Amino acid sequence: MIAAAVVSAALLQGCSTRLLPPPAGIDQQVYFDAHWRTKVNGQAGEQTETYNMVAQGDTLALVTNRGDVYELEQSSGGQIVHVATGFRPSAGVSRYGDDVFFGTYDGELVAVSLAESKVLWTKSLTSEILSETGNGQGRVAVLTGDGWLTVMDAETGNTLWRDKEDLPALTVRGNTAPVIADGKVIAGFATGKVKAYNLQTGDQIWEYAVGKPEGRYEIERLSDIRGRFVVSNGLLYSVAYNGTVTALALQTGRPVWQRSISSAVGVAVNGSELAVIDQNNVVHSLNARNGSTLWENDSLKDRDLASPVFYKDYVAVLDRGGWIHLLNRSTGEAEAWTLADSRRPAGSRMVSNDEQLFILTPTANVTALHYW
Repeated sequence: MIAAAVVSAALLQGCSTRLLPPPAGIDQQVYFDAHWRTKVNGQAGEQTETYNMVAQGDTLALVTNRGDVYELEQSSGGQIVHVATGFRPSAGVSRYGDDVFFGTYDGELVAVSLAESKVLWTKSLTSEILSETGNGQGRVAVLTGDGWLTVMDAETGNTLWRDKEDLPALTVRGNTAPVIADGKVIAGFATGKVKAYNLQTGDQIWEYAVGKPEGRYEIERLSDIRGRFVVSNGLLYSVAYNGTVTALALQTGRPVWQRSISSAVGVAVNGSELAVIDQNNVVHSLNARNGSTLWENDSLKDRDLASPVFYKDYVAVLDRGGWIHLLNRSTGEAEAWTLADSRRPAGSRMVSNDEQLFILTPTANVTALHYW
């Protein structure tokens, strides 16, 4: 039982499921087509930020809200693997080799082998699992809603070590997925702290407070680490609710740069560019090496945006009405838009292989989009 009160991140971002009209005043520079659509058993979950897909090699892995795991061909949408697990996931999948992992609201972590088309193992943890796992070096790291970080053997599910961070009185519902990189497990907690641990022993290496609780009331003091960590350029990029976008040195945890941009969704990094959407739905493009502003776009402020994705010459953003918008990477100008599928609220977070955008829509379609 979790003692701390929780607030929906989607509500805090101002999202709704209302249908939105198409954006006005945009001179379309490119046009979208649906490259392919594949029907699957189930759709996305309750929030766009909760469900994801993983593009690896030339395949796409996902789980639907009915617990059906799929591996599809990126080129055609053809089904390679389908496993009906019987579990109802609370978040999307992560992938490690030929295995995928997802959690449930009942605190079950489920490991599925794509190579053998079966459930490998399940593990009962202490609380609901609200994000993907971190994977690497034969390990799986998972953060549960009660603040426990658990690291397990990827083949067996056996627990290797655990650590706990106490929850504040009020938290944003949802966790940031841990990452495994450079022999470390990095986890972000509801206290606003980012901690790095030795992957093998669980010894803490460093910690840094990205989000700092400030204000008179508990809701003003929300400081959860939000969105997904990104590791690139030897840096760990993170964002905190009511906090900052921060680039930390992966080795030491020392901040390389910080910007006062609060967000309930994650950042995207591509080389020297970083994209982030603030709580007012302003899209910011920053220099990923020093945090300086490249451009800002505030033309989508009423559209409740999800996490950004770099896609060819654009930053792609998805609104809660299901509209995808393409912003020019050089100027920030909106140059194209399309519906992800039909006139329905959005589904999963988008993922790109740079040639296509993939999304699981509420019509139970996996859709691959490209532009011309």
